[in-house]
Amino acid sequence: MQEVFVHHRATTRFPNWVIRDFRHCFKSFCKSVIQNGEIVYSNVDSFKDYKDSKILIIGGGPSTNSTDLSNVSRDYTWSCNHFYLNEKLKDMKVDLAMIFGEPDIQSDEFKSYLKTYEPYIGFECHDRWFNYKFDDYKKYFCMHTRFYSKLGGGARMILFASFLGAKEIDFVGFDGPEAIFQGNHAFQPGKTTLPSSYGTLSQQRVIENWKRQSDYFWDYTLKLFPNVKYTNLGGGDHYHEKIR
Repeated sequence: MQEVFVHHRATTRFPNWVIRDFRHCFKSFCKSVIQNGEIVYSNVDSFKDYKDSKILIIGGGPSTNSTDLSNVSRDYTWSCNHFYLNEKLKDMKVDLAMIFGEPDIQSDEFKSYLKTYEPYIGFECHDRWFNYKFDDYKKYFCMHTRFYSKLGGGARMILFASFLGAKEIDFVGFDGPEAIFQGNHAFQPGKTTLPSSYGTLSQQRVIENWKRQSDYFWDYTLKLFPNVKYTNLGGGDHYHEKIR
């Protein structure tokens, strides 16, 4: 399924184009990288701590709000995008978060969260970061996977955690597009926007595509990491049935 590996910035083979973009966009904090044929990420010594750990990854789907996260055992907590606006997460320490194309990283809420909890903050290759003037926060990093797809950043975070050597990965809030159609979002209530690449597809076509790409994602991931335990704590079970 070649479409899940397509990225509009990929003018050369992976990982060459990613390394090129990292050097251009993130040169102030991405001094060296670890790379293979599937992923490129900053060479951060502390990332070695994730080996053999249990990581909880929290997405923006509504099951994040309905799940008692305090009862989920884990070594580390990850999240993404506007997590710092969520009533549960704004007062919870997140160890690492990926920031994709939308959040305002100059907002008072974001800066306040960084000052209080000091998480690692990661960025992918994105047009937004070209010529962006980053501040001097000490725990920025960059990461990009060859797998991209239309499933959102959560899938790429699962891959990242797997490549760092986590032995168990729980996730919640990866509930699928149905909740998005209803504006049922844990981080941005009322948000109904899908990735622009979906264009004018009908809701049914979006659901079908999401299912197809989800099945491919899990086949791909389980082939790469057959010994990692993946557990869905949230909704959208039909998108994650490959790991049951």
